[in-house]
Amino acid sequence: MSAGTNIAGRGAGGFLVQLFTAPLAILGGAVAYLASAAGLMGIGRPRTAAVGSPDRRRLRAEVAEGLRHVLGSRELRALAFTATLTNLGAQMINAMLPVLFIRELRLPAGALGMYWAAGGLGILIGAGLARRLAARLGHGRTLGLAGLWFAPAGLAVALVGDGLWLWVAGAGWLAAMTKTGIDNVLGVTLRQHLTPDPLLGRMNATFRFLLTGALAIGSALGGLIGQAAGVRMAVWAGAICLAGAFLPVFCSPVRTLRQLPAATTPPRRASAACAGRVRPGEGSLDA
Repeated sequence: MSAGTNIAGRGAGGFLVQLFTAPLAILGGAVAYLASAAGLMGIGRPRTAAVGSPDRRRLRAEVAEGLRHVLGSRELRALAFTATLTNLGAQMINAMLPVLFIRELRLPAGALGMYWAAGGLGILIGAGLARRLAARLGHGRTLGLAGLWFAPAGLAVALVGDGLWLWVAGAGWLAAMTKTGIDNVLGVTLRQHLTPDPLLGRMNATFRFLLTGALAIGSALGGLIGQAAGVRMAVWAGAICLAGAFLPVFCSPVRTLRQLPAATTPPRRASAACAGRVRPGEGSLDA
């Protein structure tokens, strides 16, 4: 569902900017957000008993426990580092693409929208392939090999230009996001199997902190590199980061796992809220 909205939303956004100018396209997005907020406000909430103020010492202890669980496990640490690097590299690229497409290459806004839509298509393809590949190759092996197969294609993004090079860059972005789609399905499943039920919330919170933080840092870092060394150099830096992001998983015990480890308690179903994935307009693994 999310990948489908990214395909339609990003592509439509580019064409709306091209047809009606950017302010009207932004206004349309704001109206959509207001409609979403209105829908959420209409959801009924059960009454709950009043609770006291949160214990800050207990909160700090729980945060530390989540960090220890994630960073203390070779498998979880590798999954976290790979997802963080993916978000960092992809967001560095995405922060610079509007400047590169519109100002330097003088391409229409619709071309940028279609480029981002290709990333959504890649996530959708990856999510669809994930279970089939895992059944044939093994769960961890698929995570490792998918990075080796698809992630280096992210280097092609930095070759974006007129004519054929635009298609080459789009194909590279689609391939890199296909890897992200596979990670979104198999990586989240694996990390839940590696986590006892009482720690699931803290583990997911740790991943979300790392992945969302990478998006913020990626935007700032892309802008700084773009200002100091040029837009092209910033895109190359992001592409190199994106292409090499698979290495922590590929060089970890995750790559040798053929079956999911037995969970101490039945794992909860992975959800978009905890997947930590990258969306094409944000960076990838939405991680």
